[in-house]
Amino acid sequence: MSTTWRSNVSLARETAGLISERILSGRYQPGEQLPQAWLSEQLGVSRTPLRDALNLLENDGMIQIDDLGRASVTRMASHLLKEVLAYRRIMETGACELVQHGTAAQLEQLAAGNPGPWTPRSRSGFHTGLLECSRNNQLRRSVPLVRMSEEVFLPACAWYEEAAASLDRHIETSMEAIIRGSVPQAQQELQKYFDELLNLIDGNERTAS
Repeated sequence: MSTTWRSNVSLARETAGLISERILSGRYQPGEQLPQAWLSEQLGVSRTPLRDALNLLENDGMIQIDDLGRASVTRMASHLLKEVLAYRRIMETGACELVQHGTAAQLEQLAAGNPGPWTPRSRSGFHTGLLECSRNNQLRRSVPLVRMSEEVFLPACAWYEEAAASLDRHIETSMEAIIRGSVPQAQQELQKYFDELLNLIDGNERTAS
């Protein structure tokens, strides 16, 4: 394996990381076009590693590339968001069973590092932390999807801020249960978290129709 090949792969991953952080921070909005010439100039990278970076982000579900090769930030309709949340409900409740006593301490550290009000980023940190603590590589692959839904798609919903306090209680109770080793309670609270989100989306759809 040549040094040039390794450096190109490294540059592509670094570029993908930079673009993903700009998406998660709101600098690039859902649906926004990301012309490759413009991105290349903005990021100071050549077209080849940029194309590789965009392919990585497409695999993670963060961007979409059309038949003409044009990239845009993923926009998620409500029915697709519900599918993502239903999938995450199954995945994260299952992850609770894989968290061992030693790795649960990582969630305890996460809680200690978040003394103030929860934010989209810190909520996302709990969910991704749960997947990381599972030590299951298949679950860890869903981290980008979790971050997009928690940090981009849900905060864009009109009802999100009003529902935040109730959602945060489910997160806190679930985290405390995991740290204590009470898997059933942790799973129950996560079920409530996702059920509440799904009900809110359904209610908003009925209001809009």
